[in-house]
Amino acid sequence: MEQTLLQRVLDGDPEAEAQFGGSEHCAVIDWRDGAPEIVDAVASFLPDGYLVIGPLTERTCELVVQGKPPILAELSSKATQEQLLFYICNAIAPEYELRQFRPMDGDSYSIFVAPRSVWAGIDSEHPRAAERLFLSAQRLAAYWSKGFLARMFSSP
Repeated sequence: MEQTLLQRVLDGDPEAEAQFGGSEHCAVIDWRDGAPEIVDAVASFLPDGYLVIGPLTERTCELVVQGKPPILAELSSKATQEQLLFYICNAIAPEYELRQFRPMDGDSYSIFVAPRSVWAGIDSEHPRAAERLFLSAQRLAAYWSKGFLARMFSSP
């Protein structure tokens, strides 16, 4: 990750925001992506072999993180990409964290994956930018777990 570009994003530079949301800086998740594609996209921003997808069924998948017991993620018909991102975030914590990069919201998500130390710096040095630009996996999953009408009248 290029620190200069991240600093420009946090300072509110629109050109930097457009560049930052791309696949070289964020895991880009298309609305059609399933569990394997989402796990692979996130894993590409982590050390090699740190996160892999284990056995996959129609209802569950295992998230295997180096040195930790596997985590079972629900993939039922009611489960969403947002819930899977929440499971992944929990699996890679506390060493890493992922958050949605909000300026690139649309038919896909740009997910910024970084070490927890990077997030701690962003949260302490740029709290307003962190709130405006990034949405935690927990808040994203909670927002999408609401019904359609509830989402219309609330913000993520």
